[in-house]
Amino acid sequence: MKFKIIVIGLTFLSFFSNAQSSDVTNHKLEQVIEDFRTSIIEHNNFEKFSNLFLHDSITWAAIFTNKSKEMVAKKMPDFVFTSSDYKTFYNNLADGSEEKFYNIKMDVRDQFATISFDYTLAVNSTIQNWGTEYWSLMLVNNSWKITSVTWSMNIEKVEKCPFVSEHYFKLQ
Repeated sequence: MKFKIIVIGLTFLSFFSNAQSSDVTNHKLEQVIEDFRTSIIEHNNFEKFSNLFLHDSITWAAIFTNKSKEMVAKKMPDFVFTSSDYKTFYNNLADGSEEKFYNIKMDVRDQFATISFDYTLAVNSTIQNWGTEYWSLMLVNNSWKITSVTWSMNIEKVEKCPFVSEHYFKLQ
């Protein structure tokens, strides 16, 4: 009987510990999202933005989808995808840029995580493009680092964003 109570107690503690650990991990990943978001808006601390990434040459690539893909294909039939890096992205941000995140999903497996979400990228509150974005992350020295960023891109002038009125991610 004592053995059963001990096993049940240890199982409960293990479950409680994993739940707490999961909450801490989710909070740390949410902070990565918030630091990315605010770095774009504030656009005054490249070091903060750069520290979100594992190294300088992570995958940074996008594809056009839907009506935007059709439009691009008419103008550039051989176009497949666009690729760059986070430094170029940051340096090319216009004043008044803001990226908003919707429908965030996080999947954590030990020291690996993926974050996917819908996004809008706006300049002076006018959406320029929108789509779905995927990040891969690794836990390195107790810090989550983005290892790749891939996304779909739809040009707002070609096709209106269907989720813009939904609640978006912002830490309080």
